Amino acid sequence: MGFSWKVLVGPAMLVAMKVLKIDYDVPHNILIIRTLYALSQLALFAGLYVIYQRITQDGDEKKTVKVKVTSPAGATEEQVMTYKDYDMSELQKLVKSFGVGAAMTIGIHVYMAVVPALLLQMVTQPITLYDHALFSLYILKKDASKDKKLKRPFPNDSPMAKLEAMKKELAEEEEQRKKKDEDSQPTPVIEDSATTTSHEPVSRAERRPRVRDETDEE
Repeated sequence: MGFSWKVLVGPAMLVAMKVLKIDYDVPHNILIIRTLYALSQLALFAGLYVIYQRITQDGDEKKTVKVKVTSPAGATEEQVMTYKDYDMSELQKLVKSFGVGAAMTIGIHVYMAVVPALLLQMVTQPITLYDHALFSLYILKKDASKDKKLKRPFPNDSPMAKLEAMKKELAEEEEQRKKKDEDSQPTPVIEDSATTTSHEPVSRAERRPRVRDETDEE
């Protein structure tokens, strides 16, 4: 699993804010940050709306893809979806993720007066959208056949998904190791006592041919 440069964005932003020595107690600075954050959110959801329009108009309804869906009961089952339906479901996940993130950030800022959270999300959310497969397919018009990251189903780059993939990979390696050990062990041979030949030593007297006694014939 490759290293993602996106993990460096947060620390880099924090260092930059510390170097610039932004005073969050100045009302004018707070107003500028809030305005920039609002504009970034408008641009973000405008981009999502454009993707929605293009999926509706240009989504492929002929090709299908198999995806694993988790039911409300918690069971995982395989489902066949058209490219258009799959892309729309992925867009819904993206909108939900951005909406929840914005709500949490605004809540932290309003109730806890945390300003850096606004600055961080102004950068991280647009990067997430730009790096998403839907943006590449419907905005940048990239060819899915030339990039494995754009092939459906899209790879999940979330930390939890990576952890699950690592667990699955380790489990498969352990299963292969056990199978290899079982195959390398010799199969025990079970002999039937009724069909086995006795290999007990025979005395020389028993091997000597018996001579017929003439007195017995008389």
